[in-house]
Amino acid sequence: MTNVEFHLQLNHNDTWNMSRLHFHDHYELLLPLTSPGNIFVNDQVYPLRRGTLYLIGENTLHRTMATGFHARYVLHISHKALAQLSTPQTDLTQLGQVTFRRSELNPEQMTEIIELFQALERNKNDGSFGSDIRQTVALLNLLLRLAPTLNAATAGEAIRNKDFLRVSPILDYIRDNLSEPLSLDQIAGHFYISKHYLCRIFKSATGFSVMEYIIYSRVLKARQLLQDGISVQQAGEMSGFSDNSHFIRTFGHLTGVTPGKYAKEYQSGDQVLLRENWNG
Repeated sequence: MTNVEFHLQLNHNDTWNMSRLHFHDHYELLLPLTSPGNIFVNDQVYPLRRGTLYLIGENTLHRTMATGFHARYVLHISHKALAQLSTPQTDLTQLGQVTFRRSELNPEQMTEIIELFQALERNKNDGSFGSDIRQTVALLNLLLRLAPTLNAATAGEAIRNKDFLRVSPILDYIRDNLSEPLSLDQIAGHFYISKHYLCRIFKSATGFSVMEYIIYSRVLKARQLLQDGISVQQAGEMSGFSDNSHFIRTFGHLTGVTPGKYAKEYQSGDQVLLRENWNG
C-alpha cells in the first residue's frame, strides 16, 4: 500500500487564469481557498469559489479562471492509486465514475478538510524511516473523508448568463462535428452570424477561443481513440485532423508525447501526464 502515485500542491497566485484548456489521465481534487472565479468543464461553466470541493475526472476538458488573488489545494491521483488503496469493502475508485462533481461545504467541513490537506502536505515521503507509511495514512485519511461527500455530490447548476446561452449550441455543434472540417467561417455561417461576433461571444462566455476549443477537443478525442486501440493515422483522421504530420505535431505539443508513444504507454499501463497539469 506504499509508494502510491499522487501529487499535491498548494498554489498561490496574485491573478490566476489557467493558461489554456487541459485534460489528463488522473483525477483532480480541487479545493479553492479564495473566491471568486469560474471553472469550465466539458461544455459548461460553473462558479469557482471557496467552500466548494471539486472533483474533475480523467479525460475531462477543463480550465479554471479566477478573479484577483487565488489560492487552492490541488491533488492529482491516478485510478491505479485509488485501486491500490481500495479494499473489497471500501472501493475508492468509485470517485472516478463521473467526469465532474462539486460539493458545497459548511465552515466546519471546510476547516476539517483543509486540516487533512495540510496533514498530507506535512507528511511528505522524505525517505526517512516510516515517512512513506505516514504519507499513505495521511492520503487515506483525506480520501476516506472526501469519498462519501463526493459520491453523494453532483455537478450542480451551471452558470446560465446571456453569453453562455448563446454559445451553448455552438459548443454542442463543435462537439458533434469534430471529425468534419471546422473553420470560423463555416461555424459562423451555420449559425447565421458574423465571424467577428462568433469569436467575441465565444471568448466572453468561455474565456478561450473557438479554435483553441476545437484543437483541444480533437486531441482529447484522439487520445480516447488511441486508448481503444485505434491506429495513430486513423485516430487523427477520426478526430478531424486532415494531415497526419500536423496531428502528430499538435498531439505532441499539447500532451508532451507523440501519439504512438502515448498509445504504447497507455496499453502498457503507464499513465501519461500533460506537462502543465501540476499547475492546477
